[in-house]
Amino acid sequence: MSQEPPGVGCRPGPTASGSSPPDEPIMWLSCEVRGDVARVTVAGEIDLSNAHLVAELLESIVVVRAPLVAVDLSAVTFFGAYGISALLRAQRQLTERGGRLTLCQLSPVVRRVLDVTGTLTAFEVVERTPVGAAGRGLARPVIPIGTGS
Repeated sequence: MSQEPPGVGCRPGPTASGSSPPDEPIMWLSCEVRGDVARVTVAGEIDLSNAHLVAELLESIVVVRAPLVAVDLSAVTFFGAYGISALLRAQRQLTERGGRLTLCQLSPVVRRVLDVTGTLTAFEVVERTPVGAAGRGLARPVIPIGTGS
């Protein structure tokens, strides 16, 4: 993610962890669909202010009907309950349509939160992104509009 495209959102606000200055994006999303595999990469913080964007992106992939959605969470630095809800909802929708959601390369923060909440076992976790999903699409930074969780 060498280029920094313009942020999504207009009014920056404080983050839940306080790790980013208010005018900096707190999350980047990218998506690439190759054949039967959709790869979604999330970087930064997933909290109350932006988890709905992760959910909306995953829901739009469900509509495309990619049988496998691989979510790379290796660069996530904050992960709240709303992030868990977004992933569980996407997994349910994919399963209902005969698809599959995998979580790839969990950051220590994501792994810890999923483990502590007992939801880690609800997901298929793999250490490598599926072969058909190599490469990165254009990332879109997300600037928070309100406060985080």
